[in-house]
Amino acid sequence: MSVSALPRQGRGISNELLGMVFLVATEIMLFAGFISAYIVNRSVAMVWPPAGQPRLPVEVTAFNSLFLIASAFVLFSFFRRYSQGSNSSSSNSLRLLLTTMILGCLFIVIQGYEWVKLIGYGLTSASSIYGAFFYTIIGVHAVHVFVGLLMLTHVYWYLRKHPNSESGLKKIPVFSLYWYFVVGVWPVLYYLVYLM
Repeated sequence: MSVSALPRQGRGISNELLGMVFLVATEIMLFAGFISAYIVNRSVAMVWPPAGQPRLPVEVTAFNSLFLIASAFVLFSFFRRYSQGSNSSSSNSLRLLLTTMILGCLFIVIQGYEWVKLIGYGLTSASSIYGAFFYTIIGVHAVHVFVGLLMLTHVYWYLRKHPNSESGLKKIPVFSLYWYFVVGVWPVLYYLVYLM
C-alpha cells in the first residue's frame, strides 16, 4: 500500500492556532524580561517609588481591571455559543463578541485618562526609572490590548459577512487565545506595578 493511499490522520491543532501559540510564547518571554528588570531595579532602590513621584491610581485601576477580566468571560461565552451553532447566524451571539470589544475599549480609554492625569502630576518616562518602567510595562500591555481589539474586530466583521463559515469558526480560537493572554498577564502586571 502506498503512502498516498493511507487515510489522512486528523490534525490536533491548526497551523493558525500553532502560530498563535508560538506568538503568545514569545510575548510571555517579553513580559518576563520586563518583569524581571522591574523587580531587580526595585529591589536595589532605596525608596520605591522615588520621592516626589505621584501615587498610582490603585483603586481606579482595580475597577478598570474588572472590565478587562469580564471581557474574557464574555468572549468565552461567545465562543461556546458560536461553536455549538446556537444562534450563530443571529446578532445575539455576535453581541457577545461586540461586548468583549466594548469592554476592552473601556479598559484602554480609562487607562489613557489615567496616563493624562499622571503626566499632569509629573510622572513621565523621563522623571525617574519608576516612571520609565511604569510607562514601558503598562504601555506595552496597552499596545497588546489594542492589537487584540484589532484581531477581535477582524473576527467580528468576518463573521457578520460569512455567518456559519468553517473558516470563521477556525478564527475564533486563534484570536481568542491572544485575548486570553492579554487578560491573563494583566493581574500580574497590576500586582507588581500598582500594589507591590
